[in-house]
Amino acid sequence: MKILKIKNLSDDSFKSFDTKKLKTSIDNVDKFPFNIVEQSAWKRPLKWSNIIILSILHIGAIVCYVNICITVIHLETVLFAMFIGALSGIAASAGAHRLWSHRSYKARWPLKLWFLIFQAITMNGSALTYARDHRTHHKYSDTDGDPKNPSRGLFYSHVGWWLVKKTETVKQAGRKLDFSDLYKDKLLYFQHKYYIPIFIVFGVIIPTIIPIILWNEDPWIAFSSCVVLRVFVVLHHLFTVNSLAHYFGFRPYDFRIRPTDHRIVNYISMGEGLHNYHHVFPFDYRINDRPQWELFNPLANFIHLCSRIDLAYDLRIASPEVVKGTVARKGIQALYDPIRSRKFLIVNAIFDWIIGLLTAFWIIYPGLFFKLATQRVLYI
Repeated sequence: MKILKIKNLSDDSFKSFDTKKLKTSIDNVDKFPFNIVEQSAWKRPLKWSNIIILSILHIGAIVCYVNICITVIHLETVLFAMFIGALSGIAASAGAHRLWSHRSYKARWPLKLWFLIFQAITMNGSALTYARDHRTHHKYSDTDGDPKNPSRGLFYSHVGWWLVKKTETVKQAGRKLDFSDLYKDKLLYFQHKYYIPIFIVFGVIIPTIIPIILWNEDPWIAFSSCVVLRVFVVLHHLFTVNSLAHYFGFRPYDFRIRPTDHRIVNYISMGEGLHNYHHVFPFDYRINDRPQWELFNPLANFIHLCSRIDLAYDLRIASPEVVKGTVARKGIQALYDPIRSRKFLIVNAIFDWIIGLLTAFWIIYPGLFFKLATQRVLYI
């Protein structure tokens, strides 16, 4: 396994501007401050395709969850839905995010292919589209150039930005960035071009058929749990990184920026919630600077495992010297945990992983408690 330690940080921060000398034109986005929220954020054209799809998904999720609570479901179906949901979350985060958006490591084609199949079934758009938007988000984070701009509100950063068309500022900002590497990746572009049929086959048809054929599950129950509810939960888990992790939490690495380290978000996103660190060191595949057994981070461990079997290589990390120097300059030392005893670290790690796994699959608990309270058959 080859790990690259990055000692010199690339400075993506903005330069200081004299607002009196600014022109209203945004032809040169790099010289635009993005310090005023556009008043037309919610007045621009709605994206009706996304509105209809998300409305159907949310109504369907309520109907499907109620149906599952009052009817009998196979235990295998529950485990299968949780399993493919976890795999799709890993593919979206380790693939579309850490690999293609930030190039924090390199991957062999079999791993890329696996990522692209399972990322597609999240219904979060193609990996290429995600990487393109996410790079813009990092370059112009929390400004009018940010497509997910949290300055517009918690709802907007969570899902609202999906419901309206991009502002001209966001479009101009995106044009200033280089996405040529994404379009040159043949597998990535193939998934982008044929995203809808890939989603239908691997995200709808196959997950529905497998429970029906292998353990004789009811077709409606199979579709409800393995498609509708699985997509609903995974999407919202991924969305919390854009919303909650920009509003609540701690900022030990850079207190001047909005992104935070949020433990609950870290649990439900399987390792993406250490967002303050990530925005300071976006190139680090681990999204934290601790030994990977100390904190709940299945994604980093997955990438590390792939590197051990030569599916991933050139893993990039921030060197300890750079991290400590950054905390000393612009972080909050009191929030940056000091070195603890080995015993404390082990106990804390066990606690973090147990709570993380229990929290990640919260969706099963309401239904389980309802069936217990009403004395219904739990599973068959």
